[in-house]
Amino acid sequence: MTKVTFKSTSFTRAGINKLKQSDALLDQLEPFAAAVLAAAKNDPNKVYTDSLSMHKFFTSGPLGRASWQIGADAVIGSRVEAKRGTLQRALGSAGS
Repeated sequence: MTKVTFKSTSFTRAGINKLKQSDALLDQLEPFAAAVLAAAKNDPNKVYTDSLSMHKFFTSGPLGRASWQIGADAVIGSRVEAKRGTLQRALGSAGS
């Protein structure tokens, strides 16, 4: 794995912050989020898998960032996650 270090100035910080909040970053991250969603849909609980969804999310503030959120309906999602940890396992398997 390659390590990249940026020498930070006020100009580079502003540019990196704009990049972190860009649609271009979302486009690059979407295949990874889709892989996690697809892996989570292998859960045997049909109610849970039917309620899974993926959507764009931007954290607030000047240092916010763009990301994808994957989740299920609150009640069924918390029960299945507590019992099997489906999204945690999906996140681990999608990266391999």
